[in-house]
Amino acid sequence: MTLTTDILRTWFRQFNTDYFGSELPMPRIVLSKARTRLGTMACKCTRRLMKRVYTDFTIRISTYYECTEREFQETLLHEMIHYYIMYKHIPDTSSHGKVFREMMHRLNSRYGWHITVSSSMRGRKIADEQGRSRRSAFLVLAIVLDDGSRMLSVVSPRSARKLDVMAQGVKEIVDHRWYLSSDPYFADFSKVRSLRARRVDQDLFNEKTAAMQPLVLPK
Repeated sequence: MTLTTDILRTWFRQFNTDYFGSELPMPRIVLSKARTRLGTMACKCTRRLMKRVYTDFTIRISTYYECTEREFQETLLHEMIHYYIMYKHIPDTSSHGKVFREMMHRLNSRYGWHITVSSSMRGRKIADEQGRSRRSAFLVLAIVLDDGSRMLSVVSPRSARKLDVMAQGVKEIVDHRWYLSSDPYFADFSKVRSLRARRVDQDLFNEKTAAMQPLVLPK
């Protein structure tokens, strides 16, 4: 199936209600091309007054391999268990320790899931390998303005150096970065030759820039 972050957010809301008592705030959800893991859950940890505080929870789901809808859902549930344990500050014996396994077995036995501790990548088919090789790469300019606005633009490669210099000279632009992406999201963007960009919300901006390959323009 073709997975999107919107689908993952829909599943997350439903699973959160059905299995986690609606206690989990929506994390940042990102699609990745990871080859060694189907999913990961990460967060930032800081110490405040001798106490650990966890923030910026992110769940990444890989679309590098072909997976069924059920496999994607079970991967998401696996990462949601990690998220729940970390968010609730529940001590466990290891990353996939006693608490994790008890929650996993409960979901499997009560609701018919087949969540596992790990998944083998051996023998898995790469998703749309031929289509992926034909897919265009987009040169993306990501811009942050001084009022907090976020903007994305697909740039004609021949104009990249010129626009990079222009962006440096615009006082309202506090940060601009270049990326390469094959994300179909950018297919309907015009390849600009002037400093024009599409305004997007912060969540979408963070999602897209996290999934793209950072690029340093040659001097």
